[in-house]
Amino acid sequence: MTTELKPKVFGPIFVFFNRSNTLQYAHIDPSNASAYPPIEAPVDTFLASLGACIVMSIKWSTDQRKIALNPFIVEVVGIKAFDIPNRIERINIEIIGNLIDNESIIPRIMRQTKSICTVSNSLNCEVNFTARNLL
Repeated sequence: MTTELKPKVFGPIFVFFNRSNTLQYAHIDPSNASAYPPIEAPVDTFLASLGACIVMSIKWSTDQRKIALNPFIVEVVGIKAFDIPNRIERINIEIIGNLIDNESIIPRIMRQTKSICTVSNSLNCEVNFTARNLL
């Protein structure tokens, strides 16, 4: 009998950008947004920091281009490694929403976001980006 191990998942953590200078956060349930990042576990706060850095990097990239940024959500999920030491092996980041009206520029914004996000660039694990337009 083979037992298949399922990886432990941290999150999801949601970070909301609503065109204001105040970010909103939610842990697991996006309908429970708060002005404060989750503190249930340090890893949740860590993932919220990564999500906030992605939001601010997107904002910086669009501000630099003088492009209006629409409201959007960043969802961050951490997958724990199976071996020792305890660590996150992979992080999946999904940008949810229609970032800007001109979709042809989004790939450039995403490349720049990935390159300027200090938190993601400081990690020693795989970080994957995807995007999903809700419209």
